[in-house]
Amino acid sequence: MRKLLIGLPLVAMLFACDDSGSSAAESQEQTVVRDSVVLVDSVNVIDSVKIIDSVVIRDSVRLLDSIVFVDSARIVDSVVVVDSVRIVDSVRVVDSVAVRDSVVVVDSIAVREPEDILGKCDASNAGAVKPAQIGGEWRYFICDEQTLLWRVASAVEKNDFYVAQSAVKAFTPLVDVVNGLAADEKLVLVVRHAERNSDSAATDPLNENGMEQSLELGRSLAHVTDFYCASSPSVRAQQTCNLVAKGRGDADTLADSISLLGGYWYVKDSVAYAKAKKDHGGSWKVESKWAYENDYSDVFYEFAPRCNEWIEDVVIPSFEDAGSRVTLFVSHDLLLVPLVIYISSKNIDLRYYKSSSNRWLNYLAGVAIVVRPDGTRKFYAVRGLDSGTM
Repeated sequence: MRKLLIGLPLVAMLFACDDSGSSAAESQEQTVVRDSVVLVDSVNVIDSVKIIDSVVIRDSVRLLDSIVFVDSARIVDSVVVVDSVRIVDSVRVVDSVAVRDSVVVVDSIAVREPEDILGKCDASNAGAVKPAQIGGEWRYFICDEQTLLWRVASAVEKNDFYVAQSAVKAFTPLVDVVNGLAADEKLVLVVRHAERNSDSAATDPLNENGMEQSLELGRSLAHVTDFYCASSPSVRAQQTCNLVAKGRGDADTLADSISLLGGYWYVKDSVAYAKAKKDHGGSWKVESKWAYENDYSDVFYEFAPRCNEWIEDVVIPSFEDAGSRVTLFVSHDLLLVPLVIYISSKNIDLRYYKSSSNRWLNYLAGVAIVVRPDGTRKFYAVRGLDSGTM
């Protein structure tokens, strides 16, 4: 329920409170308003209001149908009903409300049914997710398959639905996704850094091939006018961002650093992880087997929820903070491999534990999320080089 700011002069309010029904101009002595009435900001009153004794109202309050205030009532800040929910008895109120003595509400409070915004929930769209913008914020709702009623969707349910709709089966050229963006859509790209040598320490730089790969990717994105790049703190990720910027013709400056674009996001127990790597052929084999077969549950978090947490808690907030139409985040293979597996519904084969031949994420490959004006999303697996795997 939105707050409506419609001015109501004090004189008009006093006239409306005449207990006899005649105007105050005709019968001043019949006005039943005791003590003072102070209105600060706007009050939108529809139908009859009977106020006895003093009332102090600050900020905006929308009153629909008849309301009787008996004794003194003090309402501070706004009364806000959030979300589109069906209210039968109790009313969910957000922000502070101080009520003194009794407040009697007669007749109804106007609310909107979920179907008014989301449409009908029935067998034809059971499991469907729909967004709604409430209070300037996108909220996601799912048509519950059991109850056939709308309810708030979890992060996993929301992204599972858009993943299924996206139907990712292969890597798409990164530039094609950028060029296919509609005028009112936004795009966040999360890719692995460009080519490095065999050393994987945080201080390890790009090799010559990696430098040229980054410059070439920047040249292919030179036409994008509203662009932002950030990376993990590692040297090779920072270099990738800086050289992409240089290839675009932007200033060659140090890229912004986001710590959660690096690290071991999926690892639950670092000691168990070290042992698993030692016993089972290294991190690439261990992590890929976990992602496809839910193995090593003592080492890693639960697969889909943890991938969703990275999308919702790291990628999307960082993208929104950037405020650009196209945002590029440069990360690392151990963060992106599970994400590619997740958004492709395990259709893309990165089963390195079965074979090391072309079964790992290539440089400048990763995930793209198109964010539409209505809050819906589309996922892509993207590649900045000829192949998405290596």
